[in-house]
Amino acid sequence: DNDLNLIYDASVKSFIQNALDLYTDCPSRERAGWLCDSYFTARTEYFLTGKTTVEQNFLENYTMFYNTGEYEEGMIPMCYPSDFNGQFIPQWSMWFIIELHEYIYERNGKLPFSKFEKTVSGLLKYYEKYENEDGLLEKLSNWNFVEWSKANQLTNGVNYPTNFLYSKVLDCVADFYNDNKTYYGIDGSNYSIKAKAIRKIAIEQSFDGKFFH
Repeated sequence: DNDLNLIYDASVKSFIQNALDLYTDCPSRERAGWLCDSYFTARTEYFLTGKTTVEQNFLENYTMFYNTGEYEEGMIPMCYPSDFNGQFIPQWSMWFIIELHEYIYERNGKLPFSKFEKTVSGLLKYYEKYENEDGLLEKLSNWNFVEWSKANQLTNGVNYPTNFLYSKVLDCVADFYNDNKTYYGIDGSNYSIKAKAIRKIAIEQSFDGKFFH
């Protein structure tokens, strides 16, 4: 199919340009490896090559990040090591955990969870500070970002897409700790229970039976 082959070839070229050494976002515009974008580029790398070479480099950078006070406790940069000015997108740190889960469980990445546990536990402590009386994240700090649309104007207060993302994060964390329970002594099932509770109340508050508001 000529049309499909054209799309495929363009996708391969786009990937090559954005995965020279680390995942990047449009090399003609910026040499920056953003979280969230990396989640999708990592899937592409594994689909095209069957390997996680670039993804491993990308993720391992975050294990070398040391917060010297520019960031809130537990938080990681949205773009590292190319960005280190204290600005961050809390939602992008969630994509870090979700990508790490796929790297370990779906792409058989060589780096174990123990390499990332300190980063993950730090992020969990950050999120917990912003849980409201319903258990939902509310008024997250710094640059709250969902997407480049009007939806991004609706992030002040309780943002339901962010909370659905958070519930996914907690499901991922449950797997991490369940599989390393002996080492860390943490029962991952508690995170599964918390994830279900967040999904339930987020649906009750945002879904009218037809649309999510």
